[in-house]
Amino acid sequence: MFRWFTDRRRKKLTQAPFPSLWEDIIRRNVAHYCMLEDAERAHLRALVQVFVTEKNWEGAGGLELTDEIRVTISAQACLLLLDLPHNYYRNVESIIVYPSTRCSASTPSGFF
Repeated sequence: MFRWFTDRRRKKLTQAPFPSLWEDIIRRNVAHYCMLEDAERAHLRALVQVFVTEKNWEGAGGLELTDEIRVTISAQACLLLLDLPHNYYRNVESIIVYPSTRCSASTPSGFF
């Protein structure tokens, strides 16, 4: 019965328009995104919408989490799920993001 609620919630999430800001973040920070076909991109966007929402996000060491951090990490993780049977990393409840002392211009907000 709980599966029905989960599926319904996920369907509602994926039917919502994908934020254009998130699209820009993925294009900028996920190199493989431009190599995907249109259907794969749409699938990845849907996966990201669910992943960002369902996981508990925590910034360690005072790191302030932004949409850029959440969306970039989600897209990278969800790339691994494309065309595979999955349950959105069911056993992963929280994503803890640690600040990095190394930072480059291409690395948003100093995380790796």
